[in-house]
Amino acid sequence: MSKDQIRNWLNIIFMIMAVIGVIYYLTKDRMTGTYIILIAMCFKIAESSLRMIK
Repeated sequence: MSKDQIRNWLNIIFMIMAVIGVIYYLTKDRMTGTYIILIAMCFKIAESSLRMIK
């Protein structure tokens, strides 16, 4: 798997989790939604780090 493919997968995971986190934050429990968004941000930071290393 190339670096670009890994970056794409990390970006897809981030986008899906961010949308789920926002929906959860607005409709159900705000604290759990915040945790989901924070975990999604970890995936985005990993993707950004790979982009900077390139």
